[in-house]
Order: sequence, then C-alpha cells, then structure tokens
Amino acid sequence: MQRVIVAFVWIGVAAVLIGFVLPWVHIDVNEPGVLKQLKSTAVGQEAWNRLTGELGRVTATVRRGTETVTGTLPSLKDIPSEVSGVQVPQIANSQHAQIAVALFELFTGTRQDLGAKSYAVYGLPGLALLAGLLLTVIADRRVAFGVGLLCLAVAGFGFWKLMTTNTNNLLLTITIGEGLWLTFWAYAALGVLGLLRGVLRPAK
Repeated sequence: MQRVIVAFVWIGVAAVLIGFVLPWVHIDVNEPGVLKQLKSTAVGQEAWNRLTGELGRVTATVRRGTETVTGTLPSLKDIPSEVSGVQVPQIANSQHAQIAVALFELFTGTRQDLGAKSYAVYGLPGLALLAGLLLTVIADRRVAFGVGLLCLAVAGFGFWKLMTTNTNNLLLTITIGEGLWLTFWAYAALGVLGLLRGVLRPAK
C-alpha cells in the first residue's frame, strides 16, 4: 500500500510540473463596439493594424478588490495571449513587466521588486519536488503529516485566491488557465496522500 501511495505522490508531483508549463492565465483585449465595427471591414482592419502598431504606449488596468494595478505596454499587439508559470519571470524582466505586475499582484498583493520576486513562482514546482522526496525517503509519521498539511495549505490558499480574485477590467479580461487549476488540485492530492502515508506508517 505504501508503494502505491508513493507512486501516486510522484504522479502528483508530475502534475504540478506539468501545470507549471501550461497556461496560468489567458489574456484577451476587450475591444469597444466602435473598434469591433471598424475591424469588420477591410479598410477598418488596415486602420486598426496601423493604430495598434503605432500607439506609443497602452495603459492597462487590473483591479484586485478595492485596489487597482495600472501598467503600460508598447502596443496592444504586444500583450501576450497567455502566460505560463515558467514565463512569469521572463515577462517580469522584459518590456511586458507591467502585465506581470498585474498577475503577480493577484496572488501576492505587492508589486515591489517584481523582477526578483517573480522567481518565487519556481517555489511551486520546487516545493512539490521536495514534498515528493520527503514522502518517499523519510519514514516518519510526523514528516508525512507535516508535508500533507503544508500541501493542503498551499492548495487551500491557491483555490481561495483563484475564486476570490476579480480579473476583469475595461481593457483586459484575464481568465485563470488550466495550469494553475492543475497545480492546486495536484497539491490537494499531495496533501491527502501525505496524510494517508502518515496514517499508514507504524508509530515509532
């Protein structure tokens, strides 16, 4: 039974790693009705392409509860359509940094030193790997219970953030992607498996 649990633990770890490279968010530009009508014609499409290509900077606003995150982008064409976990640090240190600011704000509530703090997203797959190693190598009930509770806490916090964050604004619609859902469901599974492993281990 313990071997079966360990096998499922590593399936959970693999799911977290897969979730890290899948899209965490999908980003759509909300176009006003006038612009939609403009793009519906060939002449309008050409004008739209010229407009979006020539805009010096575009301001994007993402609301988080009563707070607002405002950033700028070179043009509408430069807004990425989706962002995975592995891309967050890359974007945070590029010209799209303000989009990363908005995404990072959704889960941390802070925007200071984004370039350095964005690498914290690697903690999600890193913690999953550590949990997998601890549950596999260390034969101690307390460790198993501790790892299980920690993983459940990560999953609970993640689900709470995903379900309470308002990601809609006038310019952008940010949809939570399958990568984040898979990541936190995998953490929930790791938490349950950790507790189960602790229950089935003989007390010392």
